Amino acid sequence: MNPMAVADEIKKEDSTDLALFVRTSGDDIIAWNRQKIVEALIRETGLAREIADQIGCEVEDEMKKMNLRFVTSPLIRELVDVKLLEHGEEEARRKHTRLGTPLYDVQQLIVNANKENANVPHGPEATNLTLAENIKKEFALLSVFAQDVADAHMRGDLHLHDLGFIDRPYCSGQSVEYVKKFGLDLPNALSIAKPAKHAEVLLAQMVKFSAALQGVFAGAIGWDAVNLFFAPFLEGMSDAEIKQIAQMMIYEYSQQAVARGGQAIFSDINIYWEIPKHFENVPAIGKGGQYTGKVYGDYLKDAQRFAWALFDVYMEGDGSGRPFFFPKPLVHMTEKFFKTEGHQEFLLHISKVATEMGNTYFVFDRGETAKISECCRLSFKLEQSDLDDAKEPWRMRYSALQNVTINLPRTAFKAEGSDEKLFVLIGEMLELAATAHVQKKNFIEALLAKGTSGPLSMLAMKRDGQPYLRMFRVSYLMGILGLNELVQAHIGKEMHESDAALKLGLKVNSFMKIKCDELSRKHGIHFVLEQTPAESTAYRFAKLDIAHYPEQAKRVVKGNFATGEIYYTNSTYFNEKASRALQALPILSSRPSVKHKTRKLLFPRNLLPATTAGRL
Repeated sequence: MNPMAVADEIKKEDSTDLALFVRTSGDDIIAWNRQKIVEALIRETGLAREIADQIGCEVEDEMKKMNLRFVTSPLIRELVDVKLLEHGEEEARRKHTRLGTPLYDVQQLIVNANKENANVPHGPEATNLTLAENIKKEFALLSVFAQDVADAHMRGDLHLHDLGFIDRPYCSGQSVEYVKKFGLDLPNALSIAKPAKHAEVLLAQMVKFSAALQGVFAGAIGWDAVNLFFAPFLEGMSDAEIKQIAQMMIYEYSQQAVARGGQAIFSDINIYWEIPKHFENVPAIGKGGQYTGKVYGDYLKDAQRFAWALFDVYMEGDGSGRPFFFPKPLVHMTEKFFKTEGHQEFLLHISKVATEMGNTYFVFDRGETAKISECCRLSFKLEQSDLDDAKEPWRMRYSALQNVTINLPRTAFKAEGSDEKLFVLIGEMLELAATAHVQKKNFIEALLAKGTSGPLSMLAMKRDGQPYLRMFRVSYLMGILGLNELVQAHIGKEMHESDAALKLGLKVNSFMKIKCDELSRKHGIHFVLEQTPAESTAYRFAKLDIAHYPEQAKRVVKGNFATGEIYYTNSTYFNEKASRALQALPILSSRPSVKHKTRKLLFPRNLLPATTAGRL
């Protein structure tokens, strides 16, 4: 119906004689009603009714002066927000603010590709993803995080990753054993599948479960010991049949354009040539979720055949010969790897894939016990509780709840050459990052508390008596970025350029590790220092520092200033152009002496926890 016809029909005026109608966000046109402003202020901000009434009257007076016929809900809210600020009610204004995206920006997003994430193809699903992310980012900074944390992110002191996925944990690691034992039985699913009896069915359930998990995690979906746990289903198969399963696995993951924004499932598969010690004597689960009567140590050959076949497929590439981007293969090597028959041939095989196709990730596990690895550079060391879980591998489910990365070069700019001030600033930023983690934790726990009827129902399901997401096993990531530029800004040389520069980098790393351990004890949660895979954050930090610390930043920022393609060296890396210089450094050929020197005094003792200072 024509809006003017609606206006003529309503024939209603309020006490101010305003013949004004409001286009609401609920797809309706209603008559002006000042009381709705008052009720919204009390409901959303907790303002006293007296103040709310006064603001309502003032907004009404402003509307009357404008002599408008129709207004929109956003306009009314903006006027109310201005009045809140005039009354000194800044916190109330923050709670009352409207989240959204300007019309121009929406049009640009629909028409032009978003370059923020190379994994997301341009299309309607990508547009939906970007718009939803924008609103959730605003919500996170206004509602989930306190103002000091939000301001630190906006200034570029630190970076809160995946703000657009604030209502999800970051990344996850799980076991094929969970799918083998419980089948595909998910909350709110239209159908339930019993445990698989064939390798192809198990693979299909694993991929579908990954797609479902992608909807409740922001990052990678990792799977542990895939070739080993598939082995009971491969017994008796020919090499050709096993290769067919390998092809199906890689193609299914790489072609599932169903995840966030229509992208492929961000997936990792962990692979072993040896049988990890903690799985060696674990009873094997086979077809139909039943035990086979054997232990996983008995399936070495079939696990190896599957591992080899997977890399045969990676070597061949896709239908046009291009490399596969997903699933990423992470090959673990414990000390046992180098004692296992055929390891040299397998190492040559995967190294050839690495050199020609770029797929292989090498994970060198110290000692005989492997780690759980996921999401590029994240790994979890197995503690005794994890080794206990390994006896029932479906319980081995892990997650990093959030990643917060520190702008290390900026701490050096602020320190102005003072060692003591530098470590104080780094410590303060880690404290603030820990606060951000606690705030995200509280938010996620509130969502999980709603159980299987809540938004994270999949993570709250209890197929084995525990929630799928076990919060007591969650880690919280402290990201490192720009260590090289911190060193360069602080002492004038990059880490590859001198003994002193390299040692300073080691000191900063050591300090951050000890501080994370201290914060873990303080907050009762597990903080992990991580090499952040943060290419876009490296650009964001560099860009902000050029704007706010131009003199200091211009001396250390890398890239092309003319084109604006600038960045900080990622994580703890050396300058990428320094590989030849590194080979010539005497310090790298004398690791024992470097280790001995850096143990003498890493940082001022008065900045260390009392329990730590005595150990150095």
